Amino acid sequence: MRDIVVLTIILGSVPICFFRPFFGAMMWVWVAYFNPHRFTYGMAYNFPVSTVIAIPTLLGILFFRKVNRGIFVRETVMLLLFWAWITITYIHATQVPLFADHVEDARFELINVSKVLLMTFVLVLMVTSKKRLDTLFLVTAFSFGALAIKGAVFGILTGGNFRVWGPPNSFVYDNNDFGLALNMSIPMMFYMTREVESPRLRKLLWLSFYCSIFAVILSYSRGALMGLMVVLGAISLKSKQKILAGALLVVFAILLLTFAPAAWMDRMGNFAHGELDESAEGRLHAWQFAWTFASEYPIMGGGFETFTPQLEARFTPQFGFAGPHSIYFQTLGEQGFVGLGIFLLVLGGCFYTLRRLRRRVRGQPPFAWIINYSNMIEISLLGYVVSGAFLPRAYFDLWFQLAAATALLKILYEHARSSETTEEVSSPGMSETLAVPAG
Repeated sequence: MRDIVVLTIILGSVPICFFRPFFGAMMWVWVAYFNPHRFTYGMAYNFPVSTVIAIPTLLGILFFRKVNRGIFVRETVMLLLFWAWITITYIHATQVPLFADHVEDARFELINVSKVLLMTFVLVLMVTSKKRLDTLFLVTAFSFGALAIKGAVFGILTGGNFRVWGPPNSFVYDNNDFGLALNMSIPMMFYMTREVESPRLRKLLWLSFYCSIFAVILSYSRGALMGLMVVLGAISLKSKQKILAGALLVVFAILLLTFAPAAWMDRMGNFAHGELDESAEGRLHAWQFAWTFASEYPIMGGGFETFTPQLEARFTPQFGFAGPHSIYFQTLGEQGFVGLGIFLLVLGGCFYTLRRLRRRVRGQPPFAWIINYSNMIEISLLGYVVSGAFLPRAYFDLWFQLAAATALLKILYEHARSSETTEEVSSPGMSETLAVPAG
């Protein structure tokens, strides 16, 4: 029954995606984050839902004239540069005999990342108004919010003694990845309560917000827990009632330590005392491998999927295989110092743009929503750079969306300013002022 429902929704949306590409882009976001097909047990489980949604959407854009103009701003240009660089490093890897063992996996990963980046640019083209930007973040927030509510219910029913996981065979299945995704979406749930008018949607966002916090804790991910503390702290610092928000955080921490299940306390105990377990030591070994390997291949690294047992045994034989375990060291090993530099420039550029936009719109009531959005995106990115320091998610879908959203804020603001200028110049009073008397 689930298979029929999911396939009916996906296949039934195909013509709508063609005639209304923005709807198709939102369907792709929903499918990418919520993974509805992973909750089935039959033919829908491995059905190529993303492709079925993406193809009519891309075709529809060819006939859809209302798209953003002037999309080549700093963030989109840097994303294009990053896309070009990861393609170059893959081509380079195919020419190095030492990398032969992981070239096929690298090709598969390049295709996947390219699909994500392509649809990311579709979002930049199709989100042409604040209303559409609202829709984009509401779809994102509710996709992860539904998963968080499901995880919170599971945690309550099991007394918090088991880890919460994402949808099977999805990019957020792993408990660490799921915690990272929720940390990045928690600010969306919080700040979007200020943008929606419907009381029901606002209540649902608050429910998703609190369940997401609970689900991050029950993910048993120490990196996600650090990210959660940073995200909630940043939300509190940006709150108008900082003292009250800070007090609530302290109460929350006390309740957590008082009522947390024994399994969770055991997991976090060594971490809190600065002691390293096998998992933590594996991360340090992986970072050592990335640095050693990049020292040998500093320009282009080894391409995608460089962290293989064969290469780790060759460059750091004293350590066991651990995988990248960090967005920074993953990028360093796979894309070299140049790729890491581009990656950090995209991140840094986003933070710079968001703060600059806030300064530009202060004192302009019509653009107050940009301040709300810039705070939201900034804290989501903060969750990514903190939790991501311990996770191999350098090519995370949601991270690319946040970079695109930063570009969209800039584009929509410039469009709005241009429209205001045009209206002022074309208004009767202004026309008389600017008119030059004849003779």
